[in-house]
Amino acid sequence: MANVPPSSDPWTYSLRLPNDPRAARISRATLRAVLSSHGMAELTDTAELLTCELVTNAVRHSDGPAQLRIRHLCENRLRVSIWDTNPTIPA
Repeated sequence: MANVPPSSDPWTYSLRLPNDPRAARISRATLRAVLSSHGMAELTDTAELLTCELVTNAVRHSDGPAQLRIRHLCENRLRVSIWDTNPTIPA
């Protein structure tokens, strides 16, 4: 496998997750792979913990699928967002 230099251009990945307890583990593995491939491994621990919490909440408090979105903003800035089918905004 060729080494690809990190890109400074913004990028986005999305992953649709079923309402399943395994979704948190799958989201962590996906996030880890994305950050590693973009040379942002130093953000992995914090981003992984936050992502796992958000996905767990989405699975626990909704009946439908969720979607994970990982977005590189610039340099070492990352936005991770979770969408779920519950119409109620969390407190």
